Amino acid sequence: MCSIPRSCLYGGMFDYVSGANFLGEITEWAGFALAGHSVHSSAFAVFTTVVLTSRAVAHHKWYLAKFEDYPKSRKALIPFLL
Repeated sequence: MCSIPRSCLYGGMFDYVSGANFLGEITEWAGFALAGHSVHSSAFAVFTTVVLTSRAVAHHKWYLAKFEDYPKSRKALIPFLL
């Protein structure tokens, strides 16, 4: 197995979750839904959350399988929970 490049997947929220980019986008669309006050914006935020959560979990499982030195304490999407 190869080692994780030091410049990749470290720093900021990546120290706590594998999918920090997904978490950021979910937060962004949740804010849009709050600002939009419409069924359409809320539906889009929910859809985005479902899709990106599944992608974050899949990426996390791949990292764990591919890299033996990948931090086992790191979560997929939500720090300390998921």
